Amino acid sequence: MLPYSHMTKTILVHGYAVGLKASIFRQPLGEHAGFSALNNEIITGDVKTFRWSKNIALSLFQSANPFQYLKLYRDEEKFSQSSETQSALFDCITTENPSTIICHSLGCRLMIGMMNAHGIPQSISKIILLQGDVPTSTSITNSSILDRLTTKTLTIENYHCWWDQSLLASSIVHRENRIGLMGWKHAGVKNIFYPLLKPLNLHTSPMRDREFLPKIINT
Repeated sequence: MLPYSHMTKTILVHGYAVGLKASIFRQPLGEHAGFSALNNEIITGDVKTFRWSKNIALSLFQSANPFQYLKLYRDEEKFSQSSETQSALFDCITTENPSTIICHSLGCRLMIGMMNAHGIPQSISKIILLQGDVPTSTSITNSSILDRLTTKTLTIENYHCWWDQSLLASSIVHRENRIGLMGWKHAGVKNIFYPLLKPLNLHTSPMRDREFLPKIINT
């Protein structure tokens, strides 16, 4: 995990395969970890990324094998739910004292698991879930967070889109719908439809939208 020594307004929690090197086809993502729309804010220090993914390098032969990507997904799925990763995220948030958390895909599952296990600091007033790879049956169970949702001192916004191919595939693999597809019917959570329009990977479209993402952290 990276050290965090400066205060910041927003913490980003990325999703799957940020640390993957797939031979000549793909390099690990840089400091923005896929949130390229917030590059400027990362440079100024207003925004920081919590990096939790596994670093893995695939050979040319392995890169052509789809089961390698499924294995990495399963490994990172388990890693996102481990007490070690959740504790590291909680420590990062506690140190930085941000007001906003933005999560993407598996990072949403990590964030929700951390909230249930540890709660969140009072400094956090908004949590953004982008294309969450999270089962729709998932619940927030931490009583302090439920109280804050009831009193509206905490806002959770769940951005979803029903034509996300990655989440459609995840739903098939898990045999359960994801909150990033059709929304999350959870008390206190605001569901917002975000049309995925930026190719080539529609699943990461909101992370690359310079007209969309910076507005979130400034409202």
